[in-house]
Amino acid sequence: MHALERKGPAMGRGRVVSLIVAAFVVLSAFVILTSGILPYRVFIVHTGSMEPTISSRSAVIVREHVYRVGQTISFYEQGGVITHRLIRINTDGTATTKGDANSTPDPWKLKPSAIIGEVVASPPEVGYWLMYLRNPFGLTSVFISIIVCWQVSALGTHTPTRHRRVKRHKIQNVLV
Repeated sequence: MHALERKGPAMGRGRVVSLIVAAFVVLSAFVILTSGILPYRVFIVHTGSMEPTISSRSAVIVREHVYRVGQTISFYEQGGVITHRLIRINTDGTATTKGDANSTPDPWKLKPSAIIGEVVASPPEVGYWLMYLRNPFGLTSVFISIIVCWQVSALGTHTPTRHRRVKRHKIQNVLV
């Protein structure tokens, strides 16, 4: 066998292994962040009330039970999770919040038990992809895309083997 013929399949296996490892790392990070093992939680921002600080369709990573006035926090209100800036702790122990894009403070007074924690990161557009991957059709489309890309790249690495021309000799009947 030629050296090139041996290298082709090994490179293909290497790509498959690296693809599997990368998928495992991303999936592990997602599971660890969303499982509650660490003191962090991930939420998706659906509105522009915190723009330009945090844009709509971003994800926010929240450190639980840690917050102070002036920080962006996430909290439970109106049956969902809202991310706004903590502007004041009132004398009765409640908190007042306000979206950076809003001109007035929020109408509710938060109990400390409603506050999840401080926002430590807000990667833009990651919330969109998290929502997309939570949908079974979105997840399926990603897997199909990976398989198609893998197959297309495999076509480019295939090196055809040389076919030997076999000379056929006619055997002539020799009469003695």
